[in-house]
Amino acid sequence: HPDWAIAIPGREPSLFRSQLVLDISRKEVRDEIMDRILKVLHEVEADYVKWDMNRYLSDLGSFALTQERQGELSHRYVLGVYEMQERLVKELPNLLFENCSSGGARFDPGMLYYSPQIWTSDDTDAIERLKIQEGTALVYPLSTMGAHVSKVPNEQVGRICPIATRANVALAGSFGYELDITKMTVEEKEEIPKQIRMYHRFRKLTMEGDYYRIASWSAERPFDVWMIVSKDRKEALVTYVQVLGRPQTGAERIRLRGLDPDTGYHMETVSGKMLPSTSSLRYGDDLMNDGMLFPALGDFESLVLYLRAERADV
Repeated sequence: HPDWAIAIPGREPSLFRSQLVLDISRKEVRDEIMDRILKVLHEVEADYVKWDMNRYLSDLGSFALTQERQGELSHRYVLGVYEMQERLVKELPNLLFENCSSGGARFDPGMLYYSPQIWTSDDTDAIERLKIQEGTALVYPLSTMGAHVSKVPNEQVGRICPIATRANVALAGSFGYELDITKMTVEEKEEIPKQIRMYHRFRKLTMEGDYYRIASWSAERPFDVWMIVSKDRKEALVTYVQVLGRPQTGAERIRLRGLDPDTGYHMETVSGKMLPSTSSLRYGDDLMNDGMLFPALGDFESLVLYLRAERADV
C-alpha cells in the first residue's frame, strides 16, 4: 500500500530515519495499525506502553484527499492520532500509557487527555533536565513529566553525573530507570533500592504537592533549587543541585517558599551531605525570610531536604 504513506501525489517521498509516515488521517490505515497493535498487547498482556513519534512529518500530501483539500491533512492526522489513542485506552483501561514529546513535539493537553504522563525529552542528562523540567513545569504538573535515571556517560552530552543527582532530578517527575544495570558499579547498584524507597516515601508529596521555583541556574548563579510543598503545608521537599562548583565560595543562603509561617518544621537530609542546620526546629516564617545556608558542593552534586511540621514544644 504505497498510497498509505504521507506523500505528495506524483512525487517521490523523502526518507528520514529510513522511514515514511503512515497516513493515519485515513480510517483504513488507523484500523489496520490498531488491529495489529492491540493483538500484540493482548497476547503479551502488556501493562505499560510508550507511544513514540520520532519521525517528523514531511511531504505533506494524502492520496485520499483531492487537491483542493490537501491542506486538511495535518489537522486530520492529529484527529487520527486521537482516535487511535482513544481506542487503545478504552480497550486496555488498566494499561499505563505514556506519550512521548521528543519526536512528535506533542507535550500538550490534547495528548494528556489520553495518557497520564508524557516523556519530557530524550535528553536525559540530569543537568540538561534542570532547564527542560523547569520549563515544562511552568504549565504542566510534575506527575505528567516522564523523568528517568539514565546511564553515564550520558548519550546526548557525554556528561558523568553522580547517580544521586540523577535520581534527585528524576524525583521531580514520574521517576524511573532507563539503563543497563549489568554495567553499573557495585556502589551504584546499592544506591538503587535506597532511591526507590525514597521515591515511594515521597511519591504522594511529589505527585500532588505545589511546585515552587527558588533559583534557576545561570553563569552567575551555578546552582538550581526547587521545592515541593504539600497542600496542607505540613511537608516539603527542597532539592539543591550544584551545576558547577566554584573556588573560595561560602555557603549559599536560600530563602524557602510556600511554608506556613506559624509552623515549626523538623528538617531531615534525605539525599546528599547532611546540613548542620537541620538538627533544630525552625519556623516557616524564619525559613522564608532569613532562609537557610546550603554548603558549596562540587560539580553536579546535589542534596534533598525533607521538612515536616512539628509542634513548637517538641
